[in-house]
Amino acid sequence: MSKFSELYSQIINEAKKKPSAGLTKKEKSEAVKKAKAGKDMGKPGKAFKEVEKKAEKEYGSKEKAKKVAGAAFWKNIKRKK
Repeated sequence: MSKFSELYSQIINEAKKKPSAGLTKKEKSEAVKKAKAGKDMGKPGKAFKEVEKKAEKEYGSKEKAKKVAGAAFWKNIKRKK
């Protein structure tokens, strides 16, 4: 049981660090390039600009919309386990 709790706490601490935690530098770079090019961000049909536009309508602010789209972007990136 202690191995499980150690692993669990390690995963939680890693997740708190950065939204891009668990990705290599190359994977982060490729992901950002795709987002800037307007390609899908992990899930089909979910381009960064589209998510940003929807978030802007919902939250009423471009700044908040970018934060929401960024959070969705890093959440949807496929990670190797």
